Amino acid sequence: MKYGHFSTVKTYHFLALFFVITLAVTSGNLLSNYISVRLVAYGVQQANAAMDVERKRIVDKMKVDLDQKHEAAKKQRSRSKKAQAMWRSCLDWTAMHQQKPTYTTEKESKKQCDIYHRYVDTGV
Repeated sequence: MKYGHFSTVKTYHFLALFFVITLAVTSGNLLSNYISVRLVAYGVQQANAAMDVERKRIVDKMKVDLDQKHEAAKKQRSRSKKAQAMWRSCLDWTAMHQQKPTYTTEKESKKQCDIYHRYVDTGV
């Protein structure tokens, strides 16, 4: 009878040991997975930060290039015969308004100068 009692206690002991080991292994695996996920997330954040810096650099360079192209186009348009004729009309109407300030000369000088500036800025 003692032998049966001893074996039952031993069985409970091994059963408890089995559950403790199972719980420890499971907890260790979960903790390992959690740490792995956090490390991957950190790596992704670092990669995103690096991509943001690179994207900003590229966008800034594109803006500078676009501004330079726009300025070059404006300069080229301002030298064209069409722009020079528009500028001459602006100057003529402005001079006329200074000599004879009327509602018409004021509006027409403003209109002609606006047409010139819009053409130089936009090409339209």
